[in-house]
Amino acid sequence: MISLMVLAMTPIREKIPGIFNNHFLLLAGIMVLGLIIRLIPVTYNIINGQVILPEFDTYYHLRRITYTIEHFPFTNIYDSYVNYPGGYLIGWPPLFDLIAATLSLIVGLGSPDRFTIELTSSMLPVAIGLLSLIPLYYLTKDAMGEKAALIAALVMAILPAAVFRTVFGFADHHALEVLVSLTMYVLFIRGVTMARDSGLGFSNLKENRKPVTYAVLAGIAAACMVFTWDGAPIFISIIVIYAFIQYAYDAYNKMNPEYLTVSGLITSVTALMIVAPFAATSNMGQQFQITAIYLSWFHILFLLGIAIFFLAAGMLFKTMADKKAPWYSAPAIVITAGAAALMFIKLALPQFFSNIEEGLIFLSGGSKVLQTIVEVEPLLSYNGELSFIIPWVYFSTAFILAILGFIAYLAFTLPDKKVRNVEIFLIVWTLIIIVLGLLQKRFVYLLAVNVAIFSGYMIYVGLNLAGLDNIGKAEKSRGKKKMPKAGEGAIQPALIAVFIISIIVLLPVLNNAITIASTQEQYSKDWNDACTWLRDNTPKTSYTYSADIGTAPEYGVMSWWDYGNFILYRGERPAVSNNFQTGIEDSARYFVAGDESYANSIMDKRNCRYVMIDQRMGSPYAGAMYGIFDNIPYMADEDPSSYYMFYRMPEPLGSEEVIDGNDKYYDSMYARMFYGDGCGGFNELGGIVDGLEHYRLVYVTSGIDPVKIFEYVKGSKITGTAQPGSKVELRLTLEIPGGDTNKKTYYSSAIADSDGQYSFTVPYPTSGYPGVIKAVSKYSIISGASEVLVDVPEDAISEGKVINAGVLS
Repeated sequence: MISLMVLAMTPIREKIPGIFNNHFLLLAGIMVLGLIIRLIPVTYNIINGQVILPEFDTYYHLRRITYTIEHFPFTNIYDSYVNYPGGYLIGWPPLFDLIAATLSLIVGLGSPDRFTIELTSSMLPVAIGLLSLIPLYYLTKDAMGEKAALIAALVMAILPAAVFRTVFGFADHHALEVLVSLTMYVLFIRGVTMARDSGLGFSNLKENRKPVTYAVLAGIAAACMVFTWDGAPIFISIIVIYAFIQYAYDAYNKMNPEYLTVSGLITSVTALMIVAPFAATSNMGQQFQITAIYLSWFHILFLLGIAIFFLAAGMLFKTMADKKAPWYSAPAIVITAGAAALMFIKLALPQFFSNIEEGLIFLSGGSKVLQTIVEVEPLLSYNGELSFIIPWVYFSTAFILAILGFIAYLAFTLPDKKVRNVEIFLIVWTLIIIVLGLLQKRFVYLLAVNVAIFSGYMIYVGLNLAGLDNIGKAEKSRGKKKMPKAGEGAIQPALIAVFIISIIVLLPVLNNAITIASTQEQYSKDWNDACTWLRDNTPKTSYTYSADIGTAPEYGVMSWWDYGNFILYRGERPAVSNNFQTGIEDSARYFVAGDESYANSIMDKRNCRYVMIDQRMGSPYAGAMYGIFDNIPYMADEDPSSYYMFYRMPEPLGSEEVIDGNDKYYDSMYARMFYGDGCGGFNELGGIVDGLEHYRLVYVTSGIDPVKIFEYVKGSKITGTAQPGSKVELRLTLEIPGGDTNKKTYYSSAIADSDGQYSFTVPYPTSGYPGVIKAVSKYSIISGASEVLVDVPEDAISEGKVINAGVLS
């Protein structure tokens, strides 16, 4: 809003020259506003010397950053703690983690403690988010003028979708994607524009150092993009698509395209020269693998292909122009040749083609795993139905402004006979980002850039129509299009227009941004608490930050994949499944298992000692708000609906259909552990079930999303005799701090056989156990009117000893 107010203060600015005309000062003010919003989480997410990170992936970044600090400048490409006990190759490019590690070492004077690492890494996305405003400003300035650029920067500073990924604590590479891609685009398009204006060609490279320098810098940025995210080909391909459109436009206008060819070649070759040595010597490169997930020969071939495209397209368009062929003949040949090249690649380089297919599947969210991830859903979808709730939350009124601004920009730009390079790029880039944003909610942070640009442009147009500051006058020095204006406009209506825009249009955007920055994820604090307890109260595993190929940690932790990164970083324990979507099938089968012995076989296969669950893993039909249970049977190749029952509940004016979990749901390992604490007794449907034999609850958090930790134990076998055929019941009173009630009864039952023999396998000791959850009595074994009390020491549980309870008369 600072820049809008300044635009309305023309008379004052004339009296105080310099300050209000300094766009860099205004941009700095906008950055301060953005900084204040992004630092709001500092007020609630620094607790007990820890930063409560807001999202799953941030926890693995912190694990990798810590690893990098301990092995600087090398980072891990393999982690034996992931997909335990199988291990996993890490696909994330390392640039973000290397930057965070380097800054942490500087701040920590070469030996940073854990809090310094977390604090520095948490500030990094804030800094990156603010720095992104600079290339945004210059790109918008080149396309729309300085005032539109300032307004776009203001919108970007307060836009919820941009704030979401750049708040304090969001230590993830997404912020860096935006900064690096914007830098790459502004450098490339400025270089192309200068190359065109100076007539750059192969014969005069030395005389045109400035556009060549920009092209080289764009190539460096493209290489940085490869080192930032494995989806880098998406960003770089936007330049290729733009170049094709620009070639066609130049052919239509009978312009020599050599400037574009030279610029594209310099950029792609520079990127190739930087990436190739790293790719060829990487783990995958040495194996001559072609995969886009890891740095490999895919990236060498990809960048080489772009260089070939620029060289071949430049030669083709020039040749066709020399032959005076129709302008559309060269684009048609390029499209045909591209299709033929894809067919050739499919036959000659099937690995390369497979990666292209996998990339398209990723963008469409078509894989089985991706379909379980909420952020992969289409932007206009919520719970499977058409909804505008996500655009409203992340863009608010800026979404509508951006649509109107894009239409207005097309209306003012396309009719012109000389559409500039930057304008063509902006339109092509925006159309591609719109498609990506509509395909998946996760790309709202990318769409935020273009929404900021065009909503800022729409505000600019509105101010211009109000006659503010004579905005309608063309600024020929920047090649700005002349905008329609309503006249000179007095200061009073101008101020009214500014306040209307500020209050009605931008305040909802600012309000949503503050709300996002002020809201802590409901599960973060509880999982931090639980994993801190796990780290401090369970046997330490080896190779915490040296988990390379060949290392074998002693045991792992079973949980759902959403929480694996919490366990890896905060808990410092290996995880079966994590946010790389590893180990999901075994985790899914474990939690839906209706038979404890089958669940145990999975625990044994995965060498797990602990199980961690939370309320969110349950079903929303069973009271778990935002419950994700349906994803679990889905990944176990089962029908989620088979876990529910439907019935009608009578009401005063009729009846209402109710959905609840059925016996299959409440008999699952998840439900027995979470709802019944593994203790058995009456379940939610009123049935009586036995307690789990090999799982004891060792910790439970008390927050809004309770996390429970169970230890997998051998269990002690209690044997005895009773009347043949009689029912024998076992009970043990437990004290559970932090639970719904302080006391819980462990229950199990058995039928004495024809010889009167019965047995129970129990997980809880009655003595010698130092844990948080303790027995407050001995085991009571009852049959009819007879009762016997049995003491079970901890070593009997841990070693699987047999204890004879004697005779029940």
